[in-house]
Amino acid sequence: MNKSRSLLTLSLSVVAIAALPAAAQASAASASGACGQFRVMHNDKISGVSFPAGPYNMVNSGMSCAQTTKYFQQFLEAGKISKGWQVKNLSGNRKRFTKLGTNPTVDFQATAASDPTPGGLTCPGTFRVLHNDRIGAMKLPAGSYTIKLASHNTPGLNCKLASNAFAYFLNNDWAGNLPHPWKMNVSAKSFYMNNTPSDGFSVKRVGS
Repeated sequence: MNKSRSLLTLSLSVVAIAALPAAAQASAASASGACGQFRVMHNDKISGVSFPAGPYNMVNSGMSCAQTTKYFQQFLEAGKISKGWQVKNLSGNRKRFTKLGTNPTVDFQATAASDPTPGGLTCPGTFRVLHNDRIGAMKLPAGSYTIKLASHNTPGLNCKLASNAFAYFLNNDWAGNLPHPWKMNVSAKSFYMNNTPSDGFSVKRVGS
């Protein structure tokens, strides 16, 4: 079973970008618009352009949201853009990635967004599951998900670690055998430790 390497985004391992068939390329070329948020988990740089940790609003032109997410993850992991790409700082905390030599233009922009109130339990940004997936009996259709902590009282658990745990479960535990001490509630789409539901987090798909 092919597992998705999905992220809010996080500087995880590179998601390989496969060559698209001609029909898919034509379809992607006509795609454009908003792609939700992508979270950078650590202060990072791509070819000298700074990306402070936090959520980024993503918009694109001439490519799909899935492609946008994959390229951004790849550039963050490598610390540089791929050959044939250009990255620039724009006004208003915007960063623009442009694929050179394309007509019409193929590009995407990442604009730093503000975090919500620090006291909230819902983590900022969204976590994107790139393909229809599952963790054991828990079905997780492709799309964007919010992550919500069960409480602020679990030592060592925060939004960053919850996001990393969710990504790990997707990539390694498709049979539902979570590593100790993790367990899950399929109907509530929640994950918790030490048999204590308040020591964990839940996920919820947003949009369509």
